[in-house]
Amino acid sequence: MAIQLMADHVGKANWEPQRVNNALLHVADLDGDDDLVLSLLSFPLPKRTVGTIEIGYVNEKRKFAGLPTFDDLSVVYKDYVDRNLLNILWKWAMLVYNPKTGAIGLATQYKKNGWVEMFAPNGQFIRRYDIIGLWPSAMDPGDIDLMGEDSLNVTVTFTIDKAYPGDGFDVF
Repeated sequence: MAIQLMADHVGKANWEPQRVNNALLHVADLDGDDDLVLSLLSFPLPKRTVGTIEIGYVNEKRKFAGLPTFDDLSVVYKDYVDRNLLNILWKWAMLVYNPKTGAIGLATQYKKNGWVEMFAPNGQFIRRYDIIGLWPSAMDPGDIDLMGEDSLNVTVTFTIDKAYPGDGFDVF
């Protein structure tokens, strides 16, 4: 009986796997956004952890949901000579902190919103994650290797306020 139920369940879907190369990370209201999207090499999906509050109860403990935290996103971009990707990222990073003047920027100027779009292999939209309060907290412009043959990769750590499932999810 259990085998038949499993066969019925499996037979109702194609079980097409989501590919890791069918997704894009967008940043809203940022000059050169298309350059950032086209230069993507890799990035993680948003990860969330909900803290735990423990309350003593007689000789035991009870646990309750605490405050959520969202992991930083370590995004890798390919640098292109004719697109000046590094300039776009540095301009944004300078809004956060200007090393020449020592000024820390205002969150209303450097925090952006973004989203991750995921697609099927045929290009059909599957789902979206919305990202709120995105800003570059660290930037690694890459390493030079005079004997190397690879392209230069730029790694940016984006700190986020929160992220949540958007279009394509049925959770709200």
